[in-house]
Amino acid sequence: MKIAVLGATGPSGIQLVKEALQRGHDVTAIVRNPDKLTDRHEKLKVVKANIFDPDSLVPHLTGQDAVLSCLGCPPSWFSLWTVTFYTDSAKSIVTALRRADVKRFIFMSAWYTKYNSSDPFMINWVLKPLFLGQSLKNMGEMEDYLETECPDIEYTSVRPPQLTNAETTGASVLHHEGQRVPSDKRVVCCRRDVARFMLDTAESGNFKRKCMAIGSG
Repeated sequence: MKIAVLGATGPSGIQLVKEALQRGHDVTAIVRNPDKLTDRHEKLKVVKANIFDPDSLVPHLTGQDAVLSCLGCPPSWFSLWTVTFYTDSAKSIVTALRRADVKRFIFMSAWYTKYNSSDPFMINWVLKPLFLGQSLKNMGEMEDYLETECPDIEYTSVRPPQLTNAETTGASVLHHEGQRVPSDKRVVCCRRDVARFMLDTAESGNFKRKCMAIGSG
């Protein structure tokens, strides 16, 4: 497959690029600063573009079979108030996808993007208000935008929980359509398993127009 990767210099994006190359895919890494991606491979092309400028993206999306995104907005004090990074970038990317005639879009989101009174106390009253609330809210708004305004885009939202840098065990990645993976145990997800699931989804064509919570098996 020909795959474009957004957010390729981030910790999850780097794992996605490595996994895609191991599987033999042709990878175009679309980055803001090419100097940050030091990996070299005959099937890897590193290009510079602005994710908020569709004109900048279109040449690099044209001819791709799928676009996979690990774009993220690091938490900060500003994220306690307003975050629009996810919806702003998604609208630009969708515009570019349409111009490039590419329909498949797989992106990384997170558990708990939507409020639910039955969610754990620590999620609703500690994590969201003090740390990730606006980021999670904006991820949910991004998912809503794809669902309600982009019927032509074959998207999959991949929702991991807390991410780790641990090595993958190679076990099947846990997945469940919804806000989280049901479990009596604490579930985390290593970044390589996020990459594995995203590529499995791209290769199989599964989970189109769905939001899939995942976790390391």
